[in-house]
Amino acid sequence: MTEVEEDKLPKSTVTIEEAGAARKKVNVVIPEERIKGKLEEAYNELQRDAVLPGFRRGRAPKRLIEKRFGTDLKNTVKQQLVAEAYTAAVEDNKLNALGDPEIDLAKIELPESGALTLSFEIEVTPEFALPSIEKIQVKRPTLEANEERLNLAMENLRKYFGNWHDSTDPVKETDTVTADVKVASEEGTVIAEQAAVSLQPRAGTIAGVKFDDMGDKLMGATIGSVVTLEGTAPQDHPEEKLREKKIKVDLTIKGVKYQHLPEVNKEFAEMLGFDTVDSLKTDLKERLVTQLEQETKGAMAQQVYRYLLGNTTLDLPAKLSQRQMGNVLRRRATELMERGVPESEIVQQIDALRISSAQQAAVDLRLFFILGKLAEQFNIDVKEEEVNARIAAIAVQYGRRPEKLKGQMSASGQLEQLFLQIRDGKVVDKLLETAEITQVDEKTLAEEFKNLPPLTNIGPNVTGVSHTTPAP
Repeated sequence: MTEVEEDKLPKSTVTIEEAGAARKKVNVVIPEERIKGKLEEAYNELQRDAVLPGFRRGRAPKRLIEKRFGTDLKNTVKQQLVAEAYTAAVEDNKLNALGDPEIDLAKIELPESGALTLSFEIEVTPEFALPSIEKIQVKRPTLEANEERLNLAMENLRKYFGNWHDSTDPVKETDTVTADVKVASEEGTVIAEQAAVSLQPRAGTIAGVKFDDMGDKLMGATIGSVVTLEGTAPQDHPEEKLREKKIKVDLTIKGVKYQHLPEVNKEFAEMLGFDTVDSLKTDLKERLVTQLEQETKGAMAQQVYRYLLGNTTLDLPAKLSQRQMGNVLRRRATELMERGVPESEIVQQIDALRISSAQQAAVDLRLFFILGKLAEQFNIDVKEEEVNARIAAIAVQYGRRPEKLKGQMSASGQLEQLFLQIRDGKVVDKLLETAEITQVDEKTLAEEFKNLPPLTNIGPNVTGVSHTTPAP
């Protein structure tokens, strides 16, 4: 059957209803004649190509084809009909849909007779008005590459190249602990077990539950001892059956390691490719200046984001989809990669973020829509060479080939997030061009930031240089 003949089949009826903020309910009635026509088309096409024992190609009886392929054919036609209905709903009603519709095809059955009626919901871009963007009040902190920051940067460098050794002493704050982990429900049922997990004596997340007292409990523990943690799974825990349930975690200490830091001397400088300690310090200061420039811009961007969020009325769906929460995690992972955070620590931070991903997704999604609308207003575009340049910079930090890293980021969905980060940076730059910027002391701004909830889980550090320590 040709495409023109297909169009002669009775059309499905599609109606749209409001289903809450940024959601639409799509009601579809697919006429019996269209269902039969599509099935007939599918059977005829298969009959032309099917080869069954005892029959030449195209000569197998229709009843045998129905018996052999009937279930698969009906599933294929069902998918086509639903896809048609979705496309018609979006195109005919000019809906700016976000991702795929929420449809459980397994629960949809083609009727033996009569029309097929189905409903599904889709997320759409919300309608909202942008606030005034002229003369946004922004404070620019003065971040100096002073002696204190230089010493901290050197200390971080020593930690990066430090050697780890086994210890038999009680756990100290700077140690790393290896433990067997057992997670159990309130009733004592074992939920998960994992051997030889590396932990730091500080607040941390295990099995999607944050334990603020983990550091205190681990401090002073010795090899062979068992540290018990008790907590409650959050309301948006990935495992629905665990939500708001109490859980107990037993940490059986199997090993303790301490780190020996190298001395800052000529040998250390030469190992890093410098002739003298002074030349190493000079290079470190230059890099620190660049980092502080980035943190200054980050602090200003945070203020712009707060202004946009605080002055924009934008309603989101009551229930954010898993897709949006997944985007939050991918974006955070991309931001951490740009900062050169060791991959082992990225995994830990992303696991911790899963706890609050629903709340964070709401903030991120509002910013996504606001910045997207501003990008359209400013005609901002991101070129492929800009993305490639950012990937190359990340690849250098991890010692990888840019093309391989790009492939990995594309497969994980991080490439799209990197594109958005570059776009958002351009939007902020544009807004700062007309902003009223006031120079302030970093302590003044830090005091203001201290009492505000973070917009992102890895926001700018306006009180000191961020640092990470690689796992042993």
